[in-house]
Amino acid sequence: MSTRTWLCAYAITRNRPSTLDLDPAPRLIGYRDLGVVVSEVAPARFDRIDTLDPVDGALAELAREHDAVVRAVFRHEPVLPLRFGTVLDGEAAALRLLEAAYDQARDCLDEVAGHREWGVRVRHAEPATTTRPDAAGLTGTQYLVRRRERLKAIQQAREDVVGAAGRLGEALRRHAADRVERARPHGVLVNTAYLVETGREAAFHAEVEWFARELRAAGATVETSGPWPPYSFTDVSLGAAADG
Repeated sequence: MSTRTWLCAYAITRNRPSTLDLDPAPRLIGYRDLGVVVSEVAPARFDRIDTLDPVDGALAELAREHDAVVRAVFRHEPVLPLRFGTVLDGEAAALRLLEAAYDQARDCLDEVAGHREWGVRVRHAEPATTTRPDAAGLTGTQYLVRRRERLKAIQQAREDVVGAAGRLGEALRRHAADRVERARPHGVLVNTAYLVETGREAAFHAEVEWFARELRAAGATVETSGPWPPYSFTDVSLGAAADG
């Protein structure tokens, strides 16, 4: 029977002991001043991970566990979250990961220390351009004039929202160390992640509130999410290095 120990790796952090309010608690494998947070795992839990239901079932449970560990570490130390599903072939592989990624990880930890990630979304549900104005009592010419006015109003409303969203983005950039544009689902005009120093979060949110009023008047809504560990600001090559 094989005695090989597989480790699920969650994040790279400082090589400093801390108490995590988790049961069972993961452990830290250290290399110089860095550490990788891991826990023992049965490899079968990750079988067919790409085909599992992302909302319910095993995949969702694994994702929640991964996020819970990253957040627990983040309450004490800066973290570089590793890619979900990173499994290492024992402690030697964990040490190889830290050694290979050492310089990059150390610099990146310095950059994200004292910062948290915030998400900002602007939603704008435009009226359907195919909706016809009430034609009762109108001549053909009057109907066409009203339709052109409606289309012009819709276009102006969109331009107002785009302009206000652009000014919001410019204002938030002044308070953020970095930002990443995310995919925009239908109806979402802006979907951006910001890396914000904790001392500048009050000013960051004050800008959001200021522009939210202008955007609401133009028919849009502003949503914020967070604070999160810096998921959007971890170099993906750190996660890739874990596969070696």
